[in-house]
Formats: sequence, structure tokens, C-alpha cells
Amino acid sequence: MTLFEWLLVGHLVGDFLLQTRWMAVKKGTQWLPLLTHAAVYTLTVYLLSLLAGGISWSGIALIFGAHIILDRREFVEFWTRHVTGATAPWLVIMVDQSWHIVVLAIVILLRA
Repeated sequence: MTLFEWLLVGHLVGDFLLQTRWMAVKKGTQWLPLLTHAAVYTLTVYLLSLLAGGISWSGIALIFGAHIILDRREFVEFWTRHVTGATAPWLVIMVDQSWHIVVLAIVILLRA
């Protein structure tokens, strides 16, 4: 598998399988659940990246920081309101997930 594929698996595991209800419900309004979720997510993505050679410290920092920004919701809400105009909840989720994947792609570019 390629690095991107391992990053994507890490994303799915960290963002869905390892996210608790506490994290999911409170991360948009409270820092502790948000930081906990971002740390678990980042560690998961990093560990799975090792199967394809790993990622840089700047990549790890980008994943952690971007996850905080995206999961805090202000940026995603701004983007859906002013750029895509998405109103359906599933479209908002797709915008959020698309940004997460863009971040993973940038991390790969930083590695090159």
C-alpha cells in the first residue's frame, strides 16, 4: 500500500473508529475533548504511516493543527456557507472530510 492509502486508513480509524461519543459531542465547544480527539487521531495516522515509511514532524504538526481547526467547526461552517452553499448535513460532512483528505495530501507533498 502507498503512503496515501495508509494515511487514509489512519484517518478512517482515528476519525471514526476511535472517536468516542464524548469527543464527538463536545469537541465543537470544549477544548479537552477536541485536543484529546486530535491527539488520538494524529497518533493513529502517524502510526499507520510508519507502514509506508512515516511522515515528517512538520507533517505530524500539520495533521494535529488542521484537525483542531477543522473539528472546531468554524472553518467548515464558513466554507459551506460562503463557498459551497451546502445545507444538507451529509454535504457538510463531505466538505469536512474532503478538507481532512486535502491535509493528508499536503503532508505527502511535504515529505517529497
